[in-house]
Amino acid sequence: MNGARRLWALGEPFHALTYFADEARVAFRDAGLHGFWAGYFAGRAAPLGPVGPQLVTATFASFAPAFVARRVPEVWTTTPPEAALAARLAGVDAAVQRALP
Repeated sequence: MNGARRLWALGEPFHALTYFADEARVAFRDAGLHGFWAGYFAGRAAPLGPVGPQLVTATFASFAPAFVARRVPEVWTTTPPEAALAARLAGVDAAVQRALP
């Protein structure tokens, strides 16, 4: 296994916890982000600031522009990027604490 693939294999389980663990969904919901995709896009895009759908589409590179545009920038009307990032970090922290007590 090459270095890049090995790094991905080691890191991806933690990355998945960031969006798919119950703790992550609860943290996003508590931050005002209702529905999986609102939490996903806000949590993942938060480090970029309150950017629009074009930048999110270009940065994520795997979503249809119309799909992103239905969720971004609306997420920023309920939750500022700082709160979305805090929710993302709190959710993954709680998930890791559960997974690796």
